[in-house]
Parts: sequence; structure tokens; C-alpha cells
Amino acid sequence: MVRRRRPPDPPAVGIAGACCLLALTGCGGGSRPASTTPARQPTPSNKVQTGGAPIGLLAYAGQLWVADAKRDSVLRVAPRSGRITTRVPVGRTPLRLAAAGGRIWSTDFGGGTVSIISPSSLRRVATVRVGPQPEGIVRFGADVWVVSQQGGYLARIAPGGSRPADRVAVGHQPRQVTSGAGQLWVSVFADNAVAEVDPRTRRVVARIRACQGPQGLAYSGAQLWVGCTDGGELVDIDPRSHRVVRRVPYVSADAVTQTGGALRVTSDDGPSTAVLDPLTGALSHKAKLSDAFIGDANADVVAAGGSVWVSSPDEGTVYRVPPA
Repeated sequence: MVRRRRPPDPPAVGIAGACCLLALTGCGGGSRPASTTPARQPTPSNKVQTGGAPIGLLAYAGQLWVADAKRDSVLRVAPRSGRITTRVPVGRTPLRLAAAGGRIWSTDFGGGTVSIISPSSLRRVATVRVGPQPEGIVRFGADVWVVSQQGGYLARIAPGGSRPADRVAVGHQPRQVTSGAGQLWVSVFADNAVAEVDPRTRRVVARIRACQGPQGLAYSGAQLWVGCTDGGELVDIDPRSHRVVRRVPYVSADAVTQTGGALRVTSDDGPSTAVLDPLTGALSHKAKLSDAFIGDANADVVAAGGSVWVSSPDEGTVYRVPPA
């Protein structure tokens, strides 16, 4: 995770990418930007006040799960009512969530661990120490792969493992990881690059110069899309040629998530959200959810219970957005 100052008015995009921790998770400051995302006004009451600092979101077993980085817990939210039904204590500063092996996995950024939660007993059943500042996480086959931001590597956790089975060095300050075309893709924030990792050989097979401050990423339509927070754009990478084939302006772009046949993207300006057509690169259904600004580049987005949910850690809020 990274604490950034607010961006200048377009077209300037040079935002600092240093990583440090708040009282909760980051540091930084700066002046507030002019609104740069043309958008509709949010629907009143379409939000859940979780308190704390909600960041990572997960749809699993018909429920919405939320990582609260400030209160060191994972929340279960009933997606139709928006009611918080459970808080499960985990390690320090949980950031991102994944589901694997019938369990929910939380990366504990401040604790250097991954917490494993039983969704039936609603308690932490195991802890895996993975190294400094774990952030992004994804399931691939039977394994779980976790990004260590400070360590600069991708760690593989085998089923039942109590420690990483492998570590693959990927670069400076990696953030997120996703899978696609049988490979793993890691956004390497400080290198302005995306690393392609072969999970079978446990080696980096390509480093792609992508954009300024790559963060969220998702594979869709045989293309890899990356949210470039500092660059203020969404980039389309061809996994075969390892080239950027399209750039779509989107100020303070952050999360990118597959939702049906389209992608949902977020901007830290607000936060805001939009629908991205992975075939044409067109943005639609733009919505600015708040007049705030997410200073730590940690919005997330997921579809659950017939709605789309966007986290806003600086406000202690999760927004509900009607599906496109």
C-alpha cells in the first residue's frame, strides 16, 4: 500500500510513490484536487458505515467480506441489507482477501502474516508468516500466492503449509497479483512495471514496462488491464507480445476487478467507479461516490448480492452501487 498526496489537476500526473504507514497504514498529505471524474451523484443511503478503514473486499458464500485495516478484523456483511453480522479478529492491518480451500485468507500488512478464517465457525483457524508487508493475494490451483511489498517477492503457500514453500523475486514494492492465461501477473509499483510469473517453474518470465504506479489488475478477454494510480490511466497489455496496446485516461486509477463480461474500475478521486469494456476500452456508468479522496491508494471493488461494492478506507465506508 502507498500513501500519496492528492493529484494535481490534469494533465500533470507525477505523484510520489513512497510507501509508509499512517497511524493506521500510511502517510502523506497535500492539496485537494479539482474533480476530474465526470460522474453522477451517488444514490442517498447506498453505503454502509463500517468505521475503521475498510480496504479489501471479497464476495464469498453469498456474503460480502471486508478487511478493516484499522481495527485488525475481517467483517461479514449481509449484501442485501448492508448489515454487519460478524467481526473476526485477524493479524495487524489486514488489507486484501481471497477465498481458497473453503477458507478466507487475509493478508496482514502490519503483521507480516496471512490469517486463515473459517467462514462456518467465524474465527481465525491458522496463521502463516510470509514476510514483511504482505498485500496482494490470489488463489492459483491448490496454492495461494501472496505479494510481500517490502520483501519484493511473491510467496507460494501450499495447502496446509505453515510457511511459504517458494519465493519469487519480482521487483521493488510489488502491490497486487492476479492470474490469467495460466500465469501470474504482479503490479510492481516502484518499478512502473508488471511482472509475469510462471507458477510451475517459479520464475519471472517477463517484465513489462507498463505505466506510473501500477496497482490493481485483472485479466479479461485475453488482455491484462492495469490501474495506474500515479499515471492516471488504465493500460491494456497484450500478454502474448508483452506490450501496452491501449491507454485509457482515468485519474487516480486504482482497483480493477472482473464483473461478468466487463471490468469494474475505481478511482481514488471520491472514490469513483466506472465500467470498463475490455474489448473497446470504453468507460461507462461513471459514478463519483463522494467528494473525499483516498490518500493511501487502497480502494477495492467487488460484485456481491446483486450490487457492486466500493471501499473507501479514509471515510470508514463501503459504497453500494447498482449493477451496470
